[in-house]
Amino acid sequence: MKYCWIIILWSLTAFSAMAQRMRVEDFGRYKKPFLRKAVFATDKKHAILDFFTNEKGFQFFALDAAVSATEGDGVITLSLPHRTEFLLIKHPKYGDLAWKVPDGVLKKKRHYHAYLHTESLEKEFRQEKQWALFSIDPAHAIVYIDSLIHPVLDGHLSLYLPLGKHSCRIEAPFYQTLNDTIELIDSVRFEKQYILSPFYAYLSVETDWSDAKICLDGSPIGTQRAKTARLMPGRYRLTVSRGDSLYYERWVDLANAERKVVNLNGVELYPLKQWGSSSETVLTEKTPLDTIVDSRSVSEQLSDVHITAFDSDTEIWLNREKVGRGEWQGKLLPGFYAISSKKEGLDSRTDFFWVEAGRNVELNLISPLADYGLLNVSCDEVNATVFLNGLKVGVAPCVLRNLPIGNTYRLRVVKGRREAEKVIRLKGNDIVNVQLNLK
Repeated sequence: MKYCWIIILWSLTAFSAMAQRMRVEDFGRYKKPFLRKAVFATDKKHAILDFFTNEKGFQFFALDAAVSATEGDGVITLSLPHRTEFLLIKHPKYGDLAWKVPDGVLKKKRHYHAYLHTESLEKEFRQEKQWALFSIDPAHAIVYIDSLIHPVLDGHLSLYLPLGKHSCRIEAPFYQTLNDTIELIDSVRFEKQYILSPFYAYLSVETDWSDAKICLDGSPIGTQRAKTARLMPGRYRLTVSRGDSLYYERWVDLANAERKVVNLNGVELYPLKQWGSSSETVLTEKTPLDTIVDSRSVSEQLSDVHITAFDSDTEIWLNREKVGRGEWQGKLLPGFYAISSKKEGLDSRTDFFWVEAGRNVELNLISPLADYGLLNVSCDEVNATVFLNGLKVGVAPCVLRNLPIGNTYRLRVVKGRREAEKVIRLKGNDIVNVQLNLK
């Protein structure tokens, strides 16, 4: 009997020792970037778990059943039952490990990741992680490493990552996204500087008239002398009007990093049309910049137009005239039309649509918004909860879009018992960078 207990205790000790030769580290869940499409896969019926390891030959069991595993380059992907709480990992060299999911269970429609660390008594210790140091311009950029988001503080980011190759993506508003693949080795830390290329432009318009109203895509940008904030490169509709008459209408193409000036000083301008009139100037994407085509040269064939607002209380405005509430149906001549909506004192941005002779038009309007700005929120802690005027709006770092300008916002970030708060007056058509440190 004595020897039997010795054998049992020796077996338990041996099993425990082998189990310690495997361990799971850095467990977490991939999260969808704020206002962006997720770059990782999910399953409607199963939970997906990525184990990062360079070893082969593992077997996995959940709920007393073997789990299918797909081996890739440095990663093993498992498809697990919904609400998996325990996972048994077996290996012929490293033994068995019963792993409990930290702080809960694995759920369907979610994608998790972890590092599967192994130790062998027969081989010498090998370094399995290395530091990666990034210097980034602009300093408020956001970095994704293997789809995991990392905030950049003061233009610098330090990460302790497994050896091998990692995908890298760096983003910042009004800059071109940069994609790269980095490789970490054990002999030296990785250091690299990234400088994003600007992706914005400016437009200045000058006229002789002090009462000239200058608009870009239907939105006023100034009078007589106007200068825009940052604009995304592209094509914009520039108009200059006085009173109820339109004097100038052109497509303006803005290239990346361009500062374009449209100088109308000394240029003789003549009325083109009356705002809100049925005779609209036809301006399409193919119209040359120095050509204006009168709508009377287009076929007089009417087209059926159906416009649906955001809800039944939203007003519909067509060419600066209120035409209905909730829904509008009618016939329009071929031409170029301005459309907007209003509700409870908020105006949508003016959009433009083209009516082609004999072709029906179906439009669905978004919820009305005033002119808006953006908030780029970063924090000294990853995944701190972000509240805007008391409402939860995401986790830091994140970019908050479509915020009406001219308003005061109370921004608060919380993680555990630590929090930080700041009051911001938002200005329009640009991004405000806010860095908060938890206390």
